[in-house]
Amino acid sequence: ERGIGGKKPDEDETPNIYQYKYRRLFRYYEPLENPQRGTIGIPRVLNMYEDYPFWFTFFTYLGYRVQLSGKSTAKMYYKGMATVPSDSLCYPAKITHGHIMDLIEKGVTKIFYPCEPYNMVDEKHPSENHYNCPIVASYAENIRGNMDILREKHIEFLQPFLPINDEKRMAERLVEALKDEHLPKDEITAAVDAAYKELAQYRQDVRDYGAKILERIEQTGEYAILLVGRPYHIDPEINHGIPEMIQSYHLPILSEDAVYHMPVKGEKLHIVNQWSYHARLYHAAQFVCEHPNITLIQFSSFGCGLDAITTGQVRDILEAHDRIYTMIKLDEVSN
Repeated sequence: ERGIGGKKPDEDETPNIYQYKYRRLFRYYEPLENPQRGTIGIPRVLNMYEDYPFWFTFFTYLGYRVQLSGKSTAKMYYKGMATVPSDSLCYPAKITHGHIMDLIEKGVTKIFYPCEPYNMVDEKHPSENHYNCPIVASYAENIRGNMDILREKHIEFLQPFLPINDEKRMAERLVEALKDEHLPKDEITAAVDAAYKELAQYRQDVRDYGAKILERIEQTGEYAILLVGRPYHIDPEINHGIPEMIQSYHLPILSEDAVYHMPVKGEKLHIVNQWSYHARLYHAAQFVCEHPNITLIQFSSFGCGLDAITTGQVRDILEAHDRIYTMIKLDEVSN
């Protein structure tokens, strides 16, 4: 796992935005010690790899202690494997069952896992469509339908469909969705406002970290890797330690969301793009074409039907500019 056998790199010496994002998402937030309104469990899965700052802030503001499920491991995957309804699902979806089991084993009796058909609208790309993929958008429905343990253990499983792309409507929907919690409307509205601000801060922190890497490679002339995929590919269990392997070659690592705000000479795509994550991939490919010292590597999870489209389009963009395209397909097998 140390590549050519060199010493393990000092993370300050070779920046790895995947490591940074994982820590900034989950280790940055401290749950309330004395919650007024009890504990609420949140699984560390799918849309939470982007939206956790929002939900942690929202529930903490309202006086809940947020209990996050543990780090993904093969052992956790096996905990929920018997309830996975289809073997053709991507690994990030399959491991969700294990995270729900982990929360139940931790004694959590109330779990919040929302469905979000749309992603946030990016102010720099207002014309792009912004759907979440069907798995990210609605996997909680699958959990509710297939995990009988939720009923057997009388777990309160909250899985509302929410418009995170619309701040005003989001507050209204959360008032409806959490009516049994008897929360004052003005408190929910204020919590939503605080949550959007924290989510914006997280995204800005990622962009700032990316800007430091770009500044560094401009000064030193070294090469960097733009390792693109979806938010959940920052999970060390899902990415199988590949970012750390790349880091061991002393190659700084960027991610697609760290450069999405930067202008590129966008060329017409050969496909109709409907998805937020995909728009970032295509933008990243254009960005690499304009930066000769950055190489793109794409993560794709085995079982992702939509990546049949993205991999072809990203490859086309790069090869039209005589750039090399590398794709690494990942699944639940550790090799």
